[in-house]
Amino acid sequence: MKKIIVIAILSIVSVTEAVAQSYYSLVDSAEFYIGGHEWDKAERFIQLALKKEPDSQNTSLLLSNLATVQRYQGKLQEALKNYTIALFMTPNAVTLIRNRASLYLDMDSIDRAYDDYSRVLELDGHDIEALYNRGILSLERKQMEESKADFQKIKDISPNSYFAYNGFAMWYKANGNFAKAIENYSIIIKERPSINALANRAECFLELKQLNNAEADIRNALTTDPRNGFLYLLRAKLNRLRFESDAVQRDVQLAKDYGVEDAVVESFLHKD
Repeated sequence: MKKIIVIAILSIVSVTEAVAQSYYSLVDSAEFYIGGHEWDKAERFIQLALKKEPDSQNTSLLLSNLATVQRYQGKLQEALKNYTIALFMTPNAVTLIRNRASLYLDMDSIDRAYDDYSRVLELDGHDIEALYNRGILSLERKQMEESKADFQKIKDISPNSYFAYNGFAMWYKANGNFAKAIENYSIIIKERPSINALANRAECFLELKQLNNAEADIRNALTTDPRNGFLYLLRAKLNRLRFESDAVQRDVQLAKDYGVEDAVVESFLHKD
């Protein structure tokens, strides 16, 4: 009981000392905790700084930082509110708009994210991150020509950009041009190999019935990540095309064991 009382007293003293700090000391403390990824403490010190000097010229930046640390804590609605207030104060802050767009993606608000990335591009038409993300969102919205235009703009700005190759790889895949998708994924895998690129190229190989190539990509990806459920789902489809029913059932079960939902399994294995 005494230990609990002592802890409570120390907590009160700590908060009191924090409130007594100067504005710049509070900001420094917030930056210190952000550096240590102690988001809850950083949030507290930012809030205290905002309360101490609500009309500071740094208020928009502090609100942006507050939104970011709230986002890391899963407080998405609070983060959205603070990003939006900060943007009301500094409506042309590109980084801030981009951060809110990214938050909208976390919240599955695709149309609002699209609008924010479009606003970024109004302010800076060469922002590759915004072009890439808007291109992906256009794909999801079935706006194929708009998507292609954004990826082409990236290629014009930076011909060897990873974002251009990956954007076009997804674009060709979504449009059924699996050979061209494979070309782009192959460039990515050579320069920046990843499980995602290997899995996507394997899926394209499966669509073209190039089973040995698909098998090689799946095997390489599983070597790196043997607990990736989607890779087992890909291998199940490969074995289905080879009419190896026992292997299909084994891999379907492995896919489910590693988190792939039943509906996703059925949809993937039986799509045309």
